[in-house]
Amino acid sequence: MAKKRANTKTPEASTSFVRSIELDRVVFYGVLVLVFALPLFIWPGISEYGYGKTIVALIGVSILVALWGVSGWQKKAWTIRLPWITLPILALVVVSLFSLLQATNGRVVVQSLMLVVYFALLMLLIANTVRDRRDVNLLLFAILVSGFLAALYGMLQYLGVMRGPTGGRGLTNIISTLGNQNYLGGFLAYLLIPAFVLVVRLRSGWLKLVSILLIAFNFGMVLLVQQAGAAIALILAAVAFLVGLAIFRPIAPIRRNRLWLLILIGTLVLTFLIEAPSGPLNSVVGLSQDGKSWIVRMWERNAGAVRSWDWWIGWEMFVDHPIVGVGLGNYKLNFLPYKAEFLATPRGEAYDFHIDRAAQAHNEYVQVLAELGILGVLALASFLAVLIASLWRQLRRNDEENRLDLLFFACGIVAFLVHALVSFPAHLPASSLVLVLVGGLIFSRVYGDTDRFIVTLTGWKLKTTLAGLVVVGLIVSIVAGRDLAANLLMTEGIEQAQFGNPYGARALFERSLRLDFAPRQTYYHLATTQIRLDDLEGAQENLEKCFTRFTDETVYLSYANLAANARQFDRAQEVVALLLATHPKEEISLRARYLEAIILAQTGDPIAATALLEQLILDAPLFEPTYVGLGSVYEVRGMPVNARQTYEAGLEVVETKLKSAEETLETKKQRITAEEYGRLRVEIEQLQQARETLRQKLASLPSSSLP
Repeated sequence: MAKKRANTKTPEASTSFVRSIELDRVVFYGVLVLVFALPLFIWPGISEYGYGKTIVALIGVSILVALWGVSGWQKKAWTIRLPWITLPILALVVVSLFSLLQATNGRVVVQSLMLVVYFALLMLLIANTVRDRRDVNLLLFAILVSGFLAALYGMLQYLGVMRGPTGGRGLTNIISTLGNQNYLGGFLAYLLIPAFVLVVRLRSGWLKLVSILLIAFNFGMVLLVQQAGAAIALILAAVAFLVGLAIFRPIAPIRRNRLWLLILIGTLVLTFLIEAPSGPLNSVVGLSQDGKSWIVRMWERNAGAVRSWDWWIGWEMFVDHPIVGVGLGNYKLNFLPYKAEFLATPRGEAYDFHIDRAAQAHNEYVQVLAELGILGVLALASFLAVLIASLWRQLRRNDEENRLDLLFFACGIVAFLVHALVSFPAHLPASSLVLVLVGGLIFSRVYGDTDRFIVTLTGWKLKTTLAGLVVVGLIVSIVAGRDLAANLLMTEGIEQAQFGNPYGARALFERSLRLDFAPRQTYYHLATTQIRLDDLEGAQENLEKCFTRFTDETVYLSYANLAANARQFDRAQEVVALLLATHPKEEISLRARYLEAIILAQTGDPIAATALLEQLILDAPLFEPTYVGLGSVYEVRGMPVNARQTYEAGLEVVETKLKSAEETLETKKQRITAEEYGRLRVEIEQLQQARETLRQKLASLPSSSLP
């Protein structure tokens, strides 16, 4: 009887086991699709390429984690393998929460922290769902093909076959699916050496050959984009491989695959000769733009000085907030005020050129220091220490076959960490994906099942955890979907404003704000629309919100103008002084200097205002607002002849610029973008208004002022 009962239960248990195994495979193939699709995903209308990838990652990981939990529920036990690296990641999460104490914007901290958590979850998914070398090969081949397609797209843009941001050809036309040539070069550099695993692991000779060709093409694109940081990262990763080779000596797999490895090396050498900026065959194939080496280009572009400026500003943030930093993701919100503070120091005097507002510090370690303080540095140091220790133990305990794989994977991590010294790969979804994928593969059961914490959830613990994850996943997915809709509405609103429909633009911006979890530049765009609709009070209120959400030179300038118009002269002067202290770009600087002079004139110092405006005309004779302001000051001082001469000179400048703008608009009418059209239309409107103002000023002068 007992035997009969056992037999009747066996088919049910077997069916449940088969279903759970099938669901595990569904989770793995879901990860595979995500790994392939994320680098290639773009959505027309999104303001930034990485933003769309972030939304896809949040929703995709939410679904996959829920499916993973359901597979454990089917098996009545959910076993989760947590590698040691989980502990410092948890420490980083805790430290990020502490950074809320000094954050300018807490929602930005939460938003940034959620991305950290979700990419960590993706690494755990990979580590737990990869079960054999076939899975390793599938994931590597998927991301290699994805990288190739992104590189091919970039190459076609470089050659002018496909349209890029400039509509021409060359490096400035490369944006691919990643954002710009720097992002593309970094992504391909981190991926390059880990992809070598395919050459030694795949069984099919044809697939090995295809992998070699894909690797070579991606390598050629790394060379072509001429990003010194990515090239140096790749060189140091190769050096790290040679050091690892000498220490761990995985000779057998190299000897067994020596023919394929020689083909790979030969193909890479040939690619270097063809596509390197200083390669002898570069000009032959038409890929060279000049004969300069990448070292010369790096110095000519002054990239080192610009980056060091970003780093010093990060240091200033750390000095003010040494324990918990300015808040995760808040570097960009504090950049301009700290830029002004740094330029006022003796060290800052050497930086007498303009740089744009930096959203990132162009050094991940400096950014951690600035945003998370000493606690963040300790968490990052523990992450690196555990990573190195885990890799070392893995290499010591594995056989030669796996050692070679692990060395290739380690080189990808080295390239990422080195490039992080001059870039921000951890802030780019596609670049982070390479690190997460490589880390997940290293900590998968394929390369050993030690150095792990095993957590097994059953009964109510399993159900509670699964229910919590499903709820959190739904909330995150809904918020992500709303953010995506908000971003699309903002882009549509910008287009409506450019086409001269401020009422429609305002409605779109307001809808966007209602949907967005942590709105930023939408407040600025709404404020500029409100200015056009003469809602100056509402515009000033929204610009004030930008000070803790979207700090930009144009935000400060617009706010100072509104404050001056509202006769809040002290506040306007304070903002103008801060703006000028940041060494803004020329156009912003001219307008800020003009506003500074007008404030002086209206607060009772017309002589000082006259001196500033006269100097401004000498520095920028085509800047038409100065003529209106200086003529008005002359009138106040009882100098009508000077006023008339100034107005007439200004009118001549305006007529010349207006004619040029109208001719440009007419010439480009059939092939103009919405952005170009909006810029020209606003310029023409401003010039027409200036012409009318100057005519009225001239008409109001007494006839006795005629020279």
